[in-house]
Amino acid sequence: MKKMKKLACILLVGAMTASLLGGCTGNTTSSTAGGTESTGTESAAAESKTESAAEETKEKEPSNLLLWMPPYATDGEALDQQWWTETLAPWAEENNVTLSIEITPWGNYAEKYLTAFSSGQGPDVGYMYNEMFNDFIDMGTLEELSPYFTEEDTADYIYYDLGYIKGGQYALPFIVGNARVLFFNMDILEQAGVTELPETWEDLTEVCVKVKDANIEGVIPFAQEWADTAIGALNSIYYPYLWQAGGDIFDENGEVALMQNDGAVKAAQYVYDMRYTYGVLPDESMAMTGNDVRDQFAAGKVAVAMGATNQAALYTENGLNWDYVASLKGEQQATWIASDALIMNAAGNNKEMAAELMKHITSPAIMEKFHSELSAFPPINKSEKYLDNERFASIYENEETLHTLPVAPNSYKVMDSLYKNLQLMMLGDLTPEQAIQQTVDYAGNVS
Repeated sequence: MKKMKKLACILLVGAMTASLLGGCTGNTTSSTAGGTESTGTESAAAESKTESAAEETKEKEPSNLLLWMPPYATDGEALDQQWWTETLAPWAEENNVTLSIEITPWGNYAEKYLTAFSSGQGPDVGYMYNEMFNDFIDMGTLEELSPYFTEEDTADYIYYDLGYIKGGQYALPFIVGNARVLFFNMDILEQAGVTELPETWEDLTEVCVKVKDANIEGVIPFAQEWADTAIGALNSIYYPYLWQAGGDIFDENGEVALMQNDGAVKAAQYVYDMRYTYGVLPDESMAMTGNDVRDQFAAGKVAVAMGATNQAALYTENGLNWDYVASLKGEQQATWIASDALIMNAAGNNKEMAAELMKHITSPAIMEKFHSELSAFPPINKSEKYLDNERFASIYENEETLHTLPVAPNSYKVMDSLYKNLQLMMLGDLTPEQAIQQTVDYAGNVS
């Protein structure tokens, strides 16, 4: 996900020929005694033909649209680029659209949108995650979508209402799912003498310690992506533990809630202890990205790692004997789930066509193709086939366990501060209490 961006622009329409335009705009004249002049009838007809030709030309001029999507293919951004280009080419040709597609890496994702929108260079249609919405809505950069979607358009969507944020339909849900779960390499656990999957934090610690004590060559007991540049890493390395401990990021009023009980500090202390007290989260994890954790687990070099459910396809393909736990028991059972969406640029010049592109991308046919060929997720349409791994179907039956990130003022800035302070904690520069308190202090001063 951290490779350089790639840009593909497909020109799918041809310009009208000059001879056609000339044939539609000629004048008709007649001879009179005083010379040559146009008759009234002929002049009106010529004017009408000229206007008709201009309208025809205007209609056939291609619309220009820019689409930004994140990378989802396990083989890198190039595959995403190729997939979206080929998949959307027929629609672009049919609708006379010059469609530019850019795959935007996850690292510094929100910053890129902020820079682009501030300079008038943002996409016509883009992809945003929950923690981005509040600030971009407040800036007036996102178009309210309800004028472009009829009841018939939205009847098949399962999660359309999740796009209603801050008094408007500013988002069209696109990815709802991909819950974070703890994956276990069962062959490694068997070598370490582990016979049961953990149910609590203490159980997980015990499993990881047994793997460590087994001293299996080349195996990391527990891996986390502390070197990832995207704050989405918190979805795996911190948020599930925060919620399981009864804590939260913001309260229902949009106020920072990290110090409203001891849940945030407990969660920070737990991951801190996994590194410094029990030694099951080794130095290697401090240099790992999310892709590194996924690839190392897929290679059979990690015993336990939290990851997205769609990673299971790679693990199965690699012949791993894996199992999972959706949530450990704490004050409550909880894990992270995506609620990401497509947005429309409020400054776009082709909003009607941008809306049509959004509808096409989220249609059952395209979504089934996306889920089967690029990245497995649960359906977002009622008429879609369920193509995600059946082993995860039960996760989505327990809605109370599934947590999306809040839409709150300065949410991205607060979460970015939280991630940086937790990274300092894991490097030994802050205590868990200091990491959380410094985030709260920052939130109190940020505008």
